[in-house]
Amino acid sequence: MALAGYQKRLREQLMDLNDLFMLLCFMELVGLPNPATIYLMEIYPYFLEEFHLWHRRMGMDHSPLGALPCC
Repeated sequence: MALAGYQKRLREQLMDLNDLFMLLCFMELVGLPNPATIYLMEIYPYFLEEFHLWHRRMGMDHSPLGALPCC
């Protein structure tokens, strides 16, 4: 019973982080400036392999982003 409150708080934090990540990913699509873009430019080459694995895991044969040629 004592762990139930702890697990609930962890789930809330996980949802908050997931919401923040989704916002950062789609800020430019909804017309908001993304302040993290300039800082992320350096890690995009390392992120490319992870992105490829992610979109394959989601069932997409090709990249959902036309400008990102990973396949």
